[in-house]
Amino acid sequence: MRHSFLFALGLASLPIAALAQDWATTDVCTVLSAEVTESALAPATLEDLEVKAAAIPNGTGRFWRAESPAGAVSYLWGTFHSADPLILDLPEDLHTAITNARVVAVEIDYVAKSRDELREGPFYAARFKEAGDPFLAPVLGNTIAGLSPEISDWVRERAIELGWTEDLDLILSPAGIAEMLLSDPCEDFANGVLPIQDDYIQLLGRLAGARILSLEAPLEFLDDLTMPENEATAEAIIQVYAAYLKPVTSNAERATAFALYRQGRLGLGDAWDAAYLNDVLQDQGAQALALTDAYLLTLRNRRFLKRARTDLDAGGVVMAVGAGHLPGKTGLVSMLREAGFAVTRVVVPGEVE
Repeated sequence: MRHSFLFALGLASLPIAALAQDWATTDVCTVLSAEVTESALAPATLEDLEVKAAAIPNGTGRFWRAESPAGAVSYLWGTFHSADPLILDLPEDLHTAITNARVVAVEIDYVAKSRDELREGPFYAARFKEAGDPFLAPVLGNTIAGLSPEISDWVRERAIELGWTEDLDLILSPAGIAEMLLSDPCEDFANGVLPIQDDYIQLLGRLAGARILSLEAPLEFLDDLTMPENEATAEAIIQVYAAYLKPVTSNAERATAFALYRQGRLGLGDAWDAAYLNDVLQDQGAQALALTDAYLLTLRNRRFLKRARTDLDAGGVVMAVGAGHLPGKTGLVSMLREAGFAVTRVVVPGEVE
């Protein structure tokens, strides 16, 4: 989906011993059966969310056939950024499309292209861009990105779990904090061992002999968000992803997220997202989500389409990007149609009609 762990889910108030994502246990993170639990949607109701989802264009379906004006055929697939077996269980139609693909396009190809690139690393230097001066910064205990002390503590806990320190806001730039928060605590257990679905699709494409097209450069996210004019956007992304760190005590939220994804109910997921953020962030929720979506989805969708356009015109492409990039007026399905492509849904087993 748009956010890899959306539906699963301070220093000033908690001792260090209680920090780290202790709530994200294997029990909470393990989903044996992807089923919707209506109570997990609270305070929203399923009925209300379905009404809102119905107003989202192209809100149902993960797999789409895109035919260029010249008749060349490609496919669009919405991914879920997880390595869970239920998420890696791809439909046969998608496997066939990947096997026959000339190009597999993914959001970011993290495979290093040179020894120099490998030595430099694609991430860490940019995380420090425009970071505050620790000697001029306020004392530890201040909030992060305008968040409440409680939610700021969730961010500090996540930083410790990822090998940083509780004073991350004195070390990392806002863009670096935002990038750090994109990871899902439930994916920590398999990190470096099992591929998330996006990487699994890339691997299948490589094994089938397809060319891999990276729709963004590895540093592009950080480069964008370190620009002074994007300061508010970086802060909004921190707010949104910090909210997803709210502790939970069962796997009902995660199981519900998996179920909605596997059923292709992406619009309903988006509606749940908005309701969740309004509940956790209160007055900040709507604005934070609007700024986050304007960058993470709308701007990047335009970038994706521009970079894939030549290959899409030629056909033989499987474009696999986060499922949140597909629905909506500025989703990739709508953008492809506006670009002259005939886009039709391919219903796969387990999805709702």
